[in-house]
Amino acid sequence: MIHTVLFDAGGTIVTGKTALELLADILDPENETDVFDLMRKKFLSLYLDDHPIRFYTIKEMLTLCVKEASQQLGLEDISADVPEHYRMNYLERGVLYDDTIPVLTQLKERNVKMVLVSDADADVLTAQLSSYGVMTFFDATVISSDVRAYKPSDATVAEVRKHCREPFSEILFVGDTIVDIRTAEKLGVKSALINRERKFTIAADYHLPNLLDIISIMDNTAQNRKPRE
Repeated sequence: MIHTVLFDAGGTIVTGKTALELLADILDPENETDVFDLMRKKFLSLYLDDHPIRFYTIKEMLTLCVKEASQQLGLEDISADVPEHYRMNYLERGVLYDDTIPVLTQLKERNVKMVLVSDADADVLTAQLSSYGVMTFFDATVISSDVRAYKPSDATVAEVRKHCREPFSEILFVGDTIVDIRTAEKLGVKSALINRERKFTIAADYHLPNLLDIISIMDNTAQNRKPRE
């Protein structure tokens, strides 16, 4: 029986235009796709670096991406404004998925522990989710800017473990990217890939077209659990 659910944030419980998409549009709306691709490459090189020189927050990585793209493409350097664009993008343009509050409500009613595990800047993410009234559903948060590391790093895994109890086989990690699945694997918990449009081919224990399918998983695991002898 599932006793704890670990939730990713962006792409899992909340959606909206990404900061990279917004910044590419601001930098050069006529060539947004090319600017986005250039910045995305830089962002991923920083985000996926297993041995970074130092930890960069999301704001810092976005700022570096904008500065480099501006220099390479001869565009106006708006890097000083990136933190505010990042903050306002999520606070004003983010949207909860329709199934977010219903599933969080049902899990809370079942006394399931919920932990938010997100690669984000805590000041922005907590403000965003608090404005939607969903932060109170979570018993704990593990956010990259607090941990100073990103999923699926050992530091993040160790921090998540502090909020988990045995058996780990009865913990479900719900996310929308390969880093979420790899984090689940390192934790030794069940993985659930939220696959709303059924376009992902990433291997996971479960593929969910809707967050409410978590309830079905819980019901099925409870029915299949063998009684102790």
